[in-house]
Amino acid sequence: MKLKYLLLIVFVSIFFIRCASSATIEGMTVKDYKTEKQIGNKIFIKPVTGGKKTNPLWVSKISDANFEEAFKKSVLESNVFSEISSTMDDNWVLEINLINVDQPFIGFTFTVETTIDYKLYYKNKLVFSKIISQTGIAKMSDAVYGVKRLRLANEVSARNNIKEMLRSLNKMTP
Repeated sequence: MKLKYLLLIVFVSIFFIRCASSATIEGMTVKDYKTEKQIGNKIFIKPVTGGKKTNPLWVSKISDANFEEAFKKSVLESNVFSEISSTMDDNWVLEINLINVDQPFIGFTFTVETTIDYKLYYKNKLVFSKIISQTGIAKMSDAVYGVKRLRLANEVSARNNIKEMLRSLNKMTP
């Protein structure tokens, strides 16, 4: 009987020690992609919508603010645009809406799929619109604790989504 209680205490302790955290900016930032051509000089990125805040007692989510910052850093790293504008007065404006983040609840290997709607405007005219779905996988070898493994899968999925968007922008004609 004492063994049951001891195991219960250990399980509960581990559960509360390993609280969920939001997908990180660093983990979602694309650093391994350089564009062949620059689309424009400055771009204004509207505040991202559709993300969710992480409840530390539940599961990892992708927040609007972290995704937005990761996207901005990825744009600069890739050289698709040379500068992120702080005002909407510039020619290029991008809207990003996280439509869905499909996450598993339990498992040894977590596969997360993000679906994101991107809309790019040039001088207030829609010139590019695409919904991109990408997956990210995290295995038990990446992280033993499920909450961390889910966060890593979120980050890989978001990073893959951003990278696909950068590739798509590289294919468009400025």
